[in-house]
Amino acid sequence: MAAPGSTTTVTWAERMELLKDSAQQRVLNAPMPPAAMEQLIADRKADALGRFEGSPVRYLDRWWRLHELGWVALDETASAQLDVHAERYRAATAATAPEGAPREAVTEPSEAPLVRREAGAE
Repeated sequence: MAAPGSTTTVTWAERMELLKDSAQQRVLNAPMPPAAMEQLIADRKADALGRFEGSPVRYLDRWWRLHELGWVALDETASAQLDVHAERYRAATAATAPEGAPREAVTEPSEAPLVRREAGAE
């Protein structure tokens, strides 16, 4: 513990880590435009759970869901719960894949494009 009146020296690396954490919190607390999430998925920086409408996406160690304002991050507890369900979903999808289907297409759903409903489409 530092003596009263003394200053604690913070290293450059510690400052960068604090800035990174601060920036990440800002990203996690604001809705992300759909086009931005689609680009992250295309660049393989984010992973969609499946090939279905409304499929959650994993990015920055959190799951995100599509909301009317854009993509919003789930909190840590909900993300941890979804991790469990995501593993079950992937295992079920792999187990029910048709014979001859490439396994990587089944076990890596993030490669599939997001399905978006067009405005006014039913």
